[in-house]
Amino acid sequence: MEAITIHHIEDKTHYAFLNNVLKFDRNETEDNRFSESKNLFDSSNVTRTQVLIIGAGLSGLEAARLLRENGVKTIVIEGRNRTGGRIFSLRTKNGHMIDLGGAWIHGINGSIPGGDLTNPIWEIARAAKIPTRSTPVDDLLAFYPANQKPSNVEEWFEDFVDYVREETKMATDDASFEYYANIFANMRNFTVQERYAFYSILHTLIEGNEATELDKIGAKNYMDITGLHYGEEHVFHETGFKAIIDYLTKDVKSGDIRLEQVVTRISYNQELAEVLTANGHVYQADFILLTVPLGVLKARKIEFSPPLPEWKLNAIDRLGYGILDKAILLWDKAWWDSTNYYFMRVSSTPKLFGSWVNANKWHDRPALFCFYFGEEAYKMETTLSDGQVVTAVRNVLQEMFPNVTIPMPIDSYITRWAQDPFSYGSYSHISVNQTHADMIHMSEPVSNQLLFAGEATATQYYGFSHGAFLSGRREATRLLYVYGLLPDQTVPTSRSSAISSFHMMVIISFICLQLVLY
Repeated sequence: MEAITIHHIEDKTHYAFLNNVLKFDRNETEDNRFSESKNLFDSSNVTRTQVLIIGAGLSGLEAARLLRENGVKTIVIEGRNRTGGRIFSLRTKNGHMIDLGGAWIHGINGSIPGGDLTNPIWEIARAAKIPTRSTPVDDLLAFYPANQKPSNVEEWFEDFVDYVREETKMATDDASFEYYANIFANMRNFTVQERYAFYSILHTLIEGNEATELDKIGAKNYMDITGLHYGEEHVFHETGFKAIIDYLTKDVKSGDIRLEQVVTRISYNQELAEVLTANGHVYQADFILLTVPLGVLKARKIEFSPPLPEWKLNAIDRLGYGILDKAILLWDKAWWDSTNYYFMRVSSTPKLFGSWVNANKWHDRPALFCFYFGEEAYKMETTLSDGQVVTAVRNVLQEMFPNVTIPMPIDSYITRWAQDPFSYGSYSHISVNQTHADMIHMSEPVSNQLLFAGEATATQYYGFSHGAFLSGRREATRLLYVYGLLPDQTVPTSRSSAISSFHMMVIISFICLQLVLY
């Protein structure tokens, strides 16, 4: 039997921390400290640009694309040794393209009155002729062990969502989903087995989507936001999500995206904002667009001078941020006969490897993706080796399929997003502590010089790839139309590069509303 290959996934980015430049006297003023630090640099280590974008994920790349197309000198710096951020695709030895981070397009058709008609990521996929495959809603769920699924569990879930929606309409505080789930289960007088099935589906369809536990998700704000989507159909990339990243960077000039630039300090609220990196380089810009994940901001890994205002720090601290990891197991042939897209484990402990995706459905190659999130994911990352994770996952599979002898996988990939120093987690969610104002504050600039983008700043599409993408477009629009970087003579050269006039009006209206209300 061929030995299993286990791949621990991490970016092997080189860190070059400064010894002298970062040793500031804490008794000095902020201005003096940075003034002295600048003198330590040779002018050859200073780069000047109009807009500096920190982060080469979807939001940063889309903002850079729009700014460059409109004649704005723009540089993107990225701490990793690759572009894409939390989108990370690679090809396995059996030819399977797998996504270790963001993996699919969340719907293709618009559902917001007066909003976009199609998901912008889907528009790019069509423009770039990236092959995709749909996952019909009626082909979604299978429960294992097969004899443990109550016949009406999907109906329970729909009833629960309706119940929470009604209960939260007039609620003044934002209780957690766990609070409502416990009440609902007691109202229905579920048996022990029915309760297992009910919480299993909540684990997959709510906790899995939010990358955290039910008791951490604010139900009221969640129900207010989640009606804003692009339809129920999800479309996966057969070539990996990286194809979208490659399309966004295909026309980028050499030097406009600089990798392995780990930002340690941002100084703003001065004539030129300045960014210091761990390798001793200084970037000067009229404007800085910061697109790093919320986890990096929560971890306080970047020093700001002056410090970020309290309203911004409160938003950073109160917004939720979760962990979603994947254990990807590959075989030379499929040993399971299910044609369903999702597998769900009915158990008293559904959080332990309870959610699965059948990759055979869209890649035609035998592979299962196991998802685990929140506290369980953190525990796995900090206590188990990759080999131990594979063993634990295989043991759970054996429990789910008791009549099959589960063969050893020929290959496996284990993610550890909470340990990644460039993300410290996966994506944002609505916490029980945050307010709607926090979501607005997260997207607001500071001192009209330091701007913010990324999925955590997307008030309507937080946690989604199209939310990240649209946030980059939002901030590029702010720079062009509100901050006056758009040259009068600039005209979009092609339909694909232009933003629709209606979409532009919506973005500008949103920005103006922020200026009035906050």
